[in-house]
Amino acid sequence: MKTKENQAKQNSWWSRPLWGESSFVNWFTEWLKSLNYAKEEIPESTVIIYQDSLRQMKNIGALMRTIDSEKFTGREFISFLSINAQVSKDQGAFEGLKSSLDLLRVALETKDSFLKIEQTESRYRGYAQQDFYDYVYELLQQDLDISEFKKLVEVQVAQIIPKVKTEEGKAAIQSYCNQLDILSKDRLGLKLLALFKEYDLSNFSLLKTVAEIADSFYDKNLNSLKEFMVIVQINTEIFVKLGQIIKVPTAKNTPQTYALFLQYIAMRNRHQQSFAQFQQLVVLLKDWVRFYQPLIAIRKEYPPEDFKQPKVFEEEIPGLVIYEKYEQYLNAL
Repeated sequence: MKTKENQAKQNSWWSRPLWGESSFVNWFTEWLKSLNYAKEEIPESTVIIYQDSLRQMKNIGALMRTIDSEKFTGREFISFLSINAQVSKDQGAFEGLKSSLDLLRVALETKDSFLKIEQTESRYRGYAQQDFYDYVYELLQQDLDISEFKKLVEVQVAQIIPKVKTEEGKAAIQSYCNQLDILSKDRLGLKLLALFKEYDLSNFSLLKTVAEIADSFYDKNLNSLKEFMVIVQINTEIFVKLGQIIKVPTAKNTPQTYALFLQYIAMRNRHQQSFAQFQQLVVLLKDWVRFYQPLIAIRKEYPPEDFKQPKVFEEEIPGLVIYEKYEQYLNAL
């Protein structure tokens, strides 16, 4: 009796013949196989393209991981990315201010050269030296090509040096030329020199003051514009003079504009190294996207519902997590 019951249990409905000698399990398995066999094969050439894209993304992804850092997602750094994008595109709060801010940036970066030029012109005022200073100013007003400017200065120096009586005076002229050479590395440097001379050479000293003000924020929260507004209002006279020299538009000649300038400069000073690293990451991400796009296009064109999926399609997409983290910033940089 028990033997018959056991046999009955063993011959459950799914293992009994559904028709002929085939059980339900066998039939269902064969049915699934038939569905898979009914799907089309993805062209081999397409699979090769997919594999190549994946391989390239693995290599790029490995490099991205070495650069990626938590500091790139910090609140202040993200604020700097937004501000820097506005500056680069001359949009938002910085609309119409890019050229003025570029002049200020170069002025602060080369402030030591401007100060040395001011000191030289103030201290060494012989006839020969004064003629040389006037000649340089005339050249600056002509808006010459940098190479032509430097060549004409060299010719004039060769003529002036024999007329200078002291070795100290000759050394001063040579030092003056060295500072001109530093300024000429950026065309804006020479433009600034002309502007400073136009308004008053003594205004060079305000660069030192503005730089010190910007540096005073090195350990402070830079996200709040109010802190910068207070400093600007305390030093209104300095920023009014600065605005004339760097050609701030009349409509934008407000304390808020100079507060924005200070905020940008302070953020740039603090995050300059991190931003350079982030730019390297962005370059890699844009390169990564070149391979990601065809890979996704292939997946859409050959969905699993209609096509047999090779094992390579099951592999995790390398670098995708990093890409999704920074995707929103790619078009802004």
